[in-house]
Amino acid sequence: MDIFFQIRNDCSELTTIHAVLAKLKKRWNLTRRIISEMNLILDELVSNIIEHGNCDREIEITIRLIKKDNSITIILTDTGPPFDPTITPIPDISLPLEERTCGGLGIHLVRKFSNSCSYKRTGKKNILTLKKLLPEENR
Repeated sequence: MDIFFQIRNDCSELTTIHAVLAKLKKRWNLTRRIISEMNLILDELVSNIIEHGNCDREIEITIRLIKKDNSITIILTDTGPPFDPTITPIPDISLPLEERTCGGLGIHLVRKFSNSCSYKRTGKKNILTLKKLLPEENR
């Protein structure tokens, strides 16, 4: 089972993602926890594309969600500037708040809630593929 949709590079489109995931919760029989984690993953990644992309032009953002057996694969494609979140340094969360550098926590959470993550640049597109294993009750 899979679903594919496209959004604009505008923060108002985050509500579209939330609505799609809410429908998938019932259709794919997913727990609230899984949907919350997927919302966080997509919110963070799409927000980064919007915030750090070239705002002077339209960026094409497509999301494909594939449920197969015991996992969900998220394929996020965008036409923004090259950015590989898989090589972003892991923030040191053991440091006191005032000693931490700004940024990086969102990508850290994406990694935490994903079981695998890979990136490639094909032509003028960033393609990020994440896999999320499902607990027994969601299979």
